[in-house]
Amino acid sequence: MTAAPATTLPVERTLPPLPVRPLSPQLREMRARALAASSRLRELDWKTEVGMTELSGWEYGSRAGEMAQSLGGDELRALGRLAAAGGVLPEGTDLVSLGASFLAVSASATYSPLDKQILLVDKTNDDSLLTHEFTHALQDQHFELMKLLVVRPYNFDRTEAVFALIEGDAMNVQRRFEEGDAYGRRSLEEINRQETERFSRYRAEIGKWFPPLLIETFIFRYRDGTRFVEAMRRRGGERAVDELFLHPPQSSEQILHTEKYLSGEAPREVRVDEAGFASSGWRIISSTPMGEIGVRGLLQAGVSEEEARRAAAGWGGDRAYLFEGERGAQLFVWKSVWDRSEDAQEFFRAYNALQQRRKATQSVKPSNSGNEAQTVWREDGRVTIAQLSNESVIIVRGLESNVDGALELARR
Repeated sequence: MTAAPATTLPVERTLPPLPVRPLSPQLREMRARALAASSRLRELDWKTEVGMTELSGWEYGSRAGEMAQSLGGDELRALGRLAAAGGVLPEGTDLVSLGASFLAVSASATYSPLDKQILLVDKTNDDSLLTHEFTHALQDQHFELMKLLVVRPYNFDRTEAVFALIEGDAMNVQRRFEEGDAYGRRSLEEINRQETERFSRYRAEIGKWFPPLLIETFIFRYRDGTRFVEAMRRRGGERAVDELFLHPPQSSEQILHTEKYLSGEAPREVRVDEAGFASSGWRIISSTPMGEIGVRGLLQAGVSEEEARRAAAGWGGDRAYLFEGERGAQLFVWKSVWDRSEDAQEFFRAYNALQQRRKATQSVKPSNSGNEAQTVWREDGRVTIAQLSNESVIIVRGLESNVDGALELARR
């Protein structure tokens, strides 16, 4: 089955107006400095005026929720249901509310592409942070952020890759603002190590409040996006970064492995027999590739950050599905393909370690013959089958009466 072409949808502005408040003299000066610094470092001219508004904590949190809804609220809720059906998020998780809460506690300033303004909370006095946010405003004026982000059909992996480009570019400007010429003398390995250390502290501080999938994808946008953008900037300056916005990365794998973006290595298209599922009474509720970074985030619910990183490497393509059948029965199906059989085996082992961590019971003795293996797990009235076959891994989770048939359909 051929995937539908991606299309950009118009986004209707439905947000209530922001309060009108004059900026203090200090904030006016900071805004002027950030406008000048972001334009100079990013080598882009301002086309129009960019506003800046101070909000209370409650106003900021409310706006974060409104922005999350406008940037794909329905898709995020569907993704939350899919992940819950797969057993990796608690039932009833609302990723829109969770994401808005995450933004509210993790940032004191943000650029709203819907309002075309910088939103402030907590009276920030950080010039580098404002320079970061004004870089987003420059991106929006030159490359239209909403057109990059609001693309259908929804693809979690592609969306995270675009977020990594957007945040990586702004973080790159911020770091050069902070460090000057010294930043350009750092190796890419040093830059990656520096960002990893900074975000490791961040992970320790708020990681206990949010699921690993949300934490890892958020950190990915900044940590890996910064290194990716700097690698491209060193090849061709700011115009090479402009080209990234004109030809954005297609997958998180291309962000994590710059050579794959440069060689044009696209993710492999993965689908199950959707018509077969439909004729068996299953309706698709949502489906999306999770990508290399999604695999990392999901695995971190049960294995270490390093183990998840190794297990996700070698990803070639995937697609996760949530199906609904009679009387609301839910079925989770996740099919992935890997560069080598060894990569598939490493992911298969890590996924089973995740199941053990979640205290699932291995109800059937695992079968294993060369590059073929299967495990069966039971928990909370659900059965999960994980099947390895050469370079492919299929995971099915649902009621016992449904999983065997679903596995056969997914193998076609």
